[in-house]
Amino acid sequence: MRHYLALAAATGLIACSPTDPDTQTPAAGPPAERDLPAAPAVERDAEAPAEETAGLPGTDIRIFALDWVDGRPQIGAPAGGVVRPGYDNQPFFTPDGTGLLYTAGDDASGETDIWRLDLASGETAPVTRTPDESEYSPRVPPGEAELSYIYQPPGGYAGNAYLANADNSDRRAAEDLAPVGYYLFSGDMRHVVTFALGEPNTLQLIDRSVEPEIVQAVADNPGASLARTLHGDGAWVTLERADGGFAVHRLDFATGALSAGFDLPGMQPHFARITSPASGMFAFDGFFSAADGTLFYGAVSAAAAATTRSPAWSEIASLSALGLDGVTRIAVSANADLVAFVVADQG
Repeated sequence: MRHYLALAAATGLIACSPTDPDTQTPAAGPPAERDLPAAPAVERDAEAPAEETAGLPGTDIRIFALDWVDGRPQIGAPAGGVVRPGYDNQPFFTPDGTGLLYTAGDDASGETDIWRLDLASGETAPVTRTPDESEYSPRVPPGEAELSYIYQPPGGYAGNAYLANADNSDRRAAEDLAPVGYYLFSGDMRHVVTFALGEPNTLQLIDRSVEPEIVQAVADNPGASLARTLHGDGAWVTLERADGGFAVHRLDFATGALSAGFDLPGMQPHFARITSPASGMFAFDGFFSAADGTLFYGAVSAAAAATTRSPAWSEIASLSALGLDGVTRIAVSANADLVAFVVADQG
């Protein structure tokens, strides 16, 4: 865990890798209903170890149903989550709608592993179990493999983006640049955009289709949130503003060009991208952002040639009224029927 903590300090990290839904477009109309877990939360351990308490921040994952009324999202009933003392963070809904991948501080080794929450039963199980190594920032990539994450070797500092089978077999580096803290593959897997650690931290675009890979520096001082656009040919990225807040820009995977951006509410650098049932047929990307105890929603055109990228942010919910304190990360399921919040430890 000590090396992962160095990454946390270097990036101002509370919640690590962002989430991005798959590039699949949900069908129009309200999403299909699902059976929700009977228990409102899941606990794995009664107490957190001293190193966990003193190191990575204590965070929980809370899941709610996501309802849509006249194209507007509403937070529905509680639908489970991961609640225990210690670090549980970086939620990513699997595209098949059955599970939630997340990063957990490992009580035995002091490192981090990838775990999976079964959304039907509420049970959790490890995906990686590597006592001397760490894995974090889990995703399901759009091709080549069933699992991706950042791999940190023993004694290392951050690492590379890795690909693996669902059971973590046949794991291999997906790119050579290191140290990398966050990453996002293009829809065709040719490119990967990375949050590269350094002085300053930089946004780097890698062309994986050639040997050696081609690395293009895009910008300095990026935020940690990265999400594919609706069609997978671009990425939504955050860059720090002069006032310390963050703006979202569109990065073109093919050219590395950045579009003009739009501001996130408040000073939070994090967002969640979502294609809503109402907007998906019309090539809009929607966004959730949390600021000052409020959940905001806005939508912009997903078309690469669009000239207007300024969402009309609207207040969706009071997070404190939902019992959610210290929200730092939001994830949305591919079918837009569930939303996960990373909150201050409630275990």
